[in-house]
Amino acid sequence: MSAQEPAIVTAEELAVAVTALVRRYERGQEQQQALADTAEARMVRAAQARKEWKAVEEGMPDLLAEARAAGWQPKQIAKILDLTESYVYRKLREHDAQQ
Repeated sequence: MSAQEPAIVTAEELAVAVTALVRRYERGQEQQQALADTAEARMVRAAQARKEWKAVEEGMPDLLAEARAAGWQPKQIAKILDLTESYVYRKLREHDAQQ
């Protein structure tokens, strides 16, 4: 057989090879899932989410004031941003006090 001739395999050999690949893939997926479920991995994801929220939260008073200036009511703002009305009012008061 030359280097250019394809190897001939039986259907059974192909099935065994494919089955082995699938099992190896499944084991890899299980290992990745186990690692993703560790407390450390969850803490890392929580820390990242917290950092992202802090970045958003810094600009929140300006965003809320901009929405109010555009005619939005605090109740509407709270609903669309999934915040409490009291949070919206508090941030608007803080924004007004800084102006």
